[in-house]
Order: sequence, then structure tokens, then C-alpha cells
Amino acid sequence: MDKVAVYLIYDRAIDEEVLGALQACHLDRYTRWHDASGVGANGPHLGDAVWPALNNVLLAVIPAEQQGQILERVRALQNEFPYVGLRAFVVPVLEMI
Repeated sequence: MDKVAVYLIYDRAIDEEVLGALQACHLDRYTRWHDASGVGANGPHLGDAVWPALNNVLLAVIPAEQQGQILERVRALQNEFPYVGLRAFVVPVLEMI
């Protein structure tokens, strides 16, 4: 069974919505990093006095056939929150130990 890694980088303000979308897809295994900083299309998220916003990053390794369902949910969240940063990246998992 082929697997892919789905990385989500998103404004921590929508953490509950992202987790809810993943639960709706029956995705219950992931790793999440809190309070990641960076600069993207929605501006700086640096966690300082000037740019106080921060991101969360989530990684889930899933069967490749499930990625369409996850990406569909991410697109729906992007439409629901158009001014909040939310990106998804899918990469093949070549080997896993």
C-alpha cells in the first residue's frame, strides 16, 4: 500500500477547525508542532510584538488513496477562512521504519 505524508501549515487560530476536519476524515494519527513561526502569503507569523500571529504544523502519514479526501477538506477550510493562512503539501513516503 502506497503512503503519502501530508503536511499542513496553518494559523493556530483555526486549530480546532483543522483538527475537526481531520477527525471527519477518520484521521486520528498525526504529529503536530505548536507555535511555528514563518513568513508566507498571509504575511509574517513571528510571535513577537509586531507580528504576534503563529502557526501550527501537522504531519500525517496516510494511505495515498485518502489524500483526496483530506485535500478536499483543506480546500473547504480555505474557503471558509480565506484570510487565514492554511496550506497543505503532499509528498510520497519512500520508506518508513
